[in-house]
Amino acid sequence: MGTETTAGGEPTLLKALLRARHWQKHSTFTREWDKVAKAIDPQLKGSWPGHAQFYRWLRGELRGLPYPDSCQILESMFPSHTVEELFQPCSSDTANNLRGHRTPATPEVPAGPDPLRGAGVSRLWPRTGPEVLADLVSRVSGAREEVSMFGLTRNIYTSDEILPLFESKAHEIPVTFYVMDPYCESRRDRYRIEPSEAEMEDPDRFKHEILRPLFAAAQRVQRASLTTPSAGLRIFTYNFPCSFAIEKIDRSCRVMLYGHGKRGTEGPIFVFDDNTPYWDYFAGQIQWLERLAQGPREPWASKGLVVRPFQEETP
Repeated sequence: MGTETTAGGEPTLLKALLRARHWQKHSTFTREWDKVAKAIDPQLKGSWPGHAQFYRWLRGELRGLPYPDSCQILESMFPSHTVEELFQPCSSDTANNLRGHRTPATPEVPAGPDPLRGAGVSRLWPRTGPEVLADLVSRVSGAREEVSMFGLTRNIYTSDEILPLFESKAHEIPVTFYVMDPYCESRRDRYRIEPSEAEMEDPDRFKHEILRPLFAAAQRVQRASLTTPSAGLRIFTYNFPCSFAIEKIDRSCRVMLYGHGKRGTEGPIFVFDDNTPYWDYFAGQIQWLERLAQGPREPWASKGLVVRPFQEETP
């Protein structure tokens, strides 16, 4: 459960919305839940709350918000509301207004195909914020196969909250960072089109505040006993432009766009899931980097593209 609280014992907006759609019975609610859950991730089908928990949700008897997967499904069921709003008390006037404006022919979760869900877009945010970072923490914490990060590399990765999580996970599975070489021409070009307040424009500062903490964590992991031979924390640098960042975590790719005249954290973020052409494209980008790291092939070698392990200089 999360840390935010809701008012206990008062009917919630969720209850009013369910009544307006005739979904207030547990059996009906679970059927609608599974429709949405299957579109997001087939493994989430059947993850709905139990009978007793469901009615606690409707009465507002919560000490915190549901788990992240449940929040994701609820916000997909009711896209006009945040999960925080769904668990807020609902006045009788609001509830009566919802019942007076039922639209069963056009429910908030369409009966027909949803292009975004068909594309495997399970989440979408306009820019980086607390929800985006919470989603990252949740996904990395639950990762079972791999974590691969590509982009300019944000300073959040070396924060007190995130870096220990990467380091801990690297004892179990491979964790890889692909970071633009701090001294390459492409990085200078990138910061030419970012606002003047861009935090990591200085390559020496970037190396000190991002690369060195990551490298130190990689060294600590290397000295530890790893769960599997493929586990570990690896850092590579590359020397060519990038138009987006990719965070590949198990079977999902979080993609952040890099715009012109904008900082990286101001770009929209999409989450693409497996078994779609969009997943194939972005997961294929990570595979392309892996191949370049193993040994550049033509035509990339003659074009000077380099992906190589980062090595800290000896003092």
